[in-house]
Amino acid sequence: MKAVFSILALATLSTAMVARTPPKGIPEADEACGDNVVSCCNPTNKESSSGLISAIAGPILANGCVGVGANALNILSGITDTATMCGDNEVKCCSGNKNTGLLVVDLQCTSL
Repeated sequence: MKAVFSILALATLSTAMVARTPPKGIPEADEACGDNVVSCCNPTNKESSSGLISAIAGPILANGCVGVGANALNILSGITDTATMCGDNEVKCCSGNKNTGLLVVDLQCTSL
């Protein structure tokens, strides 16, 4: 029984070590996204007003994303992190214009 528990504990630990966690800082998220746009994405079927970006840009539509342009990222990086920026929404990298934060219509996004 101890051997089974040890194997399960080791498997759980190794899985946790492989899983990626979203960057906490905005500069890290920006670097992880490369040429894509750092975005706050709402994974639910209801609009979301969670997070600083929603307070500034308005609610994020159901299953939608709001991109954050490079200038806004520079301003926000000194005062907040990705958790505050996006609130309960997910931080993702979406295809679009990194400078303006405008996203392409098909919303091709990847999780950080």
